[in-house]
Amino acid sequence: MSSLLQILFQIVTNTPLWVWPLMVLVVWLGVLGLRSRILPLWRLAILPVVGLILSFVGIGQAVQPALALVAWLAALAVALPLGTLLGRRRTVRRLDDGRLEIAGGWFMLVFGLSIFAVRYALGVVFGMAPALKADPSWIALAGGVGGFVAGLGLGWLAGVGGRSGRWVRRVRWAPAIFLLAVAAGFGSVIAFSSPGELPRLLAGDSLPGMSTWNMAELPPVQRVVVRDGAPLTYRVYPARADRAVVLVHGSSGTNISMHKSAQALQAAGATVYSISLRGHGGSGMANGDTSYRDQLDDDLMDFVKAVGLTDPKIHKTLIGFSSGGGFVLRAASGANRQAFDAYLAISPFIAQDSPTTRPASGGWASVAVPRVVALTILDGFGLPWFQGLPVVRFATASGPSETRTPVYSFRLAAGLQLSRGWRSEIARIDRPTIVAVGADDELFRAELYAPLLKELNPRISVEVVPGLGHLDMIAQQRACAAVASLWRQLSGESGT
Repeated sequence: MSSLLQILFQIVTNTPLWVWPLMVLVVWLGVLGLRSRILPLWRLAILPVVGLILSFVGIGQAVQPALALVAWLAALAVALPLGTLLGRRRTVRRLDDGRLEIAGGWFMLVFGLSIFAVRYALGVVFGMAPALKADPSWIALAGGVGGFVAGLGLGWLAGVGGRSGRWVRRVRWAPAIFLLAVAAGFGSVIAFSSPGELPRLLAGDSLPGMSTWNMAELPPVQRVVVRDGAPLTYRVYPARADRAVVLVHGSSGTNISMHKSAQALQAAGATVYSISLRGHGGSGMANGDTSYRDQLDDDLMDFVKAVGLTDPKIHKTLIGFSSGGGFVLRAASGANRQAFDAYLAISPFIAQDSPTTRPASGGWASVAVPRVVALTILDGFGLPWFQGLPVVRFATASGPSETRTPVYSFRLAAGLQLSRGWRSEIARIDRPTIVAVGADDELFRAELYAPLLKELNPRISVEVVPGLGHLDMIAQQRACAAVASLWRQLSGESGT
């Protein structure tokens, strides 16, 4: 019994604060509905509209929004006539001034409590078992329950309003008006939601100690041409021919930012190919954009072939930092994961809703969440429309150039990271993989990587380097040496 009470206590204390005002609102409106009233129709529409909006929010938060929307529409079609029948049973009289005199009843209270109970119950279930968020049956169940509740409310409203002759004529146009309003709202979100400006972070424009670097040590820029004819730029740090590392930079940067890491890996014996991802550092056709969502995956495979890394005698490791670390985890869990023998993610961005991510990534990134949700829903239906629109802005004062990428399009951002089903993707990583993070990271919560990854995939080991922040992991000698040591461990070298 005590354990049950403890669980209940945890559920209540971890409930977002906005839930309680919502509960008070729906209960208050429901209690008012118990007695006869005279009121305009729009007042009756409040709870059904709340139910509709919350069901849309649930669709937008789903890992597979298209599946949730299909289940929502199916449940809506079932619930609408049922709600209409319930509404027609209520005694209603239309007054001369257009208001309705409606008899009291239990529907509004029960309906309001169901809105609250459904959202709360799903939140508790997904909070206690996060893996269910990616389960298709649960996605469909959540979408269907939301559609059923919304359908009951809208049907009841139509049934009540339809008791007056004038409203019957209006109701005939309701589906068309509703769909038009949804389309207009959807389009407005895509058109007008954009990433906000952020105060400049000094670290966004320069790495610690970069002013003291000897730039003469930088290898020359080289290029390969990939399948669409676009160039990819990279630098080579030669060492052993049978030990190769493909090194990926972080958000908004280029291969130059990984110079110290590349030098440490080279000294440890790795031939390092430090690349600039498409949309960065002169790679691709446009700054901050790709041509389609999964293009970075294709670019990586084209690069491996172009520089001769397909030989099975070469031990290959993919290493990336920050957003590049997220790309490493994406590659390690993707269809081409066999292309590399090992993976090393340095201070990786896992997902916006990962417990390791601080709000706004510690002030580094501004995300146009409504636009992302809308474009994700379209993408779920196989409609890659408007994906060139910007959705992420970084806290840098620099404009677009070959040394800086301040804004990401939807398709670049989506192609650089794990999907909304990131938990299941991490769980299927089966190649040797290490995550390294500085204990004092300002963008991510270093202390939460180990428990999260232990839960999702115990095969992934986590190394926390004490006393180092986010950018220190690619700029400080001690951090670069630690990364080189971890690479030697992954590659089977002696002296680790």
